[in-house]
Amino acid sequence: MADGSGVTSPGGAERLAAVCTHLEEIRADLRSGPSEEVDLLERVLAAARDGGDIAGMISVLHAALQAGGDPLGLDGYTDHSGAIRSLRPAGISSARAELVYLCPEGRCARYWWPQATAPVPHCAISGSILRRERL
Repeated sequence: MADGSGVTSPGGAERLAAVCTHLEEIRADLRSGPSEEVDLLERVLAAARDGGDIAGMISVLHAALQAGGDPLGLDGYTDHSGAIRSLRPAGISSARAELVYLCPEGRCARYWWPQATAPVPHCAISGSILRRERL
């Protein structure tokens, strides 16, 4: 989707994943900013837990972060660094499937790559641990 400036912005699933992944940072940003939308994050989480349409609320949260001095808003929290993970050069195969952990409800684009000693994160919306999948 393109905004008025013609810049392509991430969709709602990516922004919801950013909320889930960076919940405490976003909460702190809202508290320290001039926005009067301090409880907006809690309303977004409650709506997501209830399974409602949160696209409008995500947009308001994004705008509140921007008004608080963060020009990227929620887009600054999105993570595209793992987009090419698992690509292998031609002729190189891997008999082993790689594991990834995804949003347990399938509502957002959050993902997490397993790390040696790190526990699997929990979804900030449902409280469930992320869902394990094989690539």
